[in-house]
Amino acid sequence: MTRRHRPAALLAGVSVLLLTAAGCSDLRSEIEAETGAGAAPTAPAQSPPPSVAPPSPPSLPSASSAGTTSPGCPPSGLDVVIGGEDAAMGHRVVTLKLWNCGDEPHRVKGHPGLELLDGARTPIDVEVTHESDYTYTGRRDDRPRQLTLAPNTTASAVLHWNNRVTSLDGAPTPGAHILVTPAPGEEPVSLPLPIDLGTEGTLDVTSWAADPVSGR
Repeated sequence: MTRRHRPAALLAGVSVLLLTAAGCSDLRSEIEAETGAGAAPTAPAQSPPPSVAPPSPPSLPSASSAGTTSPGCPPSGLDVVIGGEDAAMGHRVVTLKLWNCGDEPHRVKGHPGLELLDGARTPIDVEVTHESDYTYTGRRDDRPRQLTLAPNTTASAVLHWNNRVTSLDGAPTPGAHILVTPAPGEEPVSLPLPIDLGTEGTLDVTSWAADPVSGR
């Protein structure tokens, strides 16, 4: 009986194919190494982001500007502003702040002068008093005293009125502005301030008193 050698031949053929494939693989690797083909694409170089200059710090006033008159300060060196408002049970209370915005000390004493104006800046006839118990509640001794306001210091006065209407005749014309004269001989300062006077038709104001904390 004749022996068949086909399996050996097949094994030999498979070996040849494997060697051939290995040789092709090595050859392909050499070609790619020489030509650069098949290599992973190189990411394009990125230029660094442009540097951004930090924001400039806010300019500070120079030492030479200290003690000069503040912008918007009246020529007299005294300004009046609204320091606070309160309302309860028909009562209206407004704190007036007298501010020395100039560069010289100012002397004041007593009560500020008041004049009430309507929306057209026409004077309204009202009585100004200095005796309201409501105004003085919880407040310091209100006896007028001579004050010397150094630059950038303040004093306060409390303005009070009652808006209750108790008569069929109605209330006086409401106020829209108030003129505050810090001291006799000083220029008045005009403030926009709605004032809803009641039948009583009076404004009460305390004397100026120095504030414990300097500044506006």
